[in-house]
Amino acid sequence: MKKSRYFAVALAAVMGLSIVAGAPAAHAAVPPTQLSYEDGASNEYSFRMKEEDRIHDENVRRIKFDFRRDGDQEKYNRAMREEQKRHDQAVKRIMRDYNNRKPWRH
Repeated sequence: MKKSRYFAVALAAVMGLSIVAGAPAAHAAVPPTQLSYEDGASNEYSFRMKEEDRIHDENVRRIKFDFRRDGDQEKYNRAMREEQKRHDQAVKRIMRDYNNRKPWRH
């Protein structure tokens, strides 16, 4: 009776170790085309768009903070127009590269 109990515990330990040892190998077998960028983007153009949106949001928050601090409406309007123009141009560049299938970095 004791032998079968020890055998069952040993068998469970061996099976547990084999499962744990096999897990990293399964992750390493994923082809590189299925790996994504650190922010969850699936390709470089999506990554660039997400980065541009993040930068745009940061700039808008900075402009709004400056406006709350000094209250200058003209400065706020001018800064928002310039930021929107910068953002639109950056998005156009990304879309142009995407449509032309031009690589991001040469």
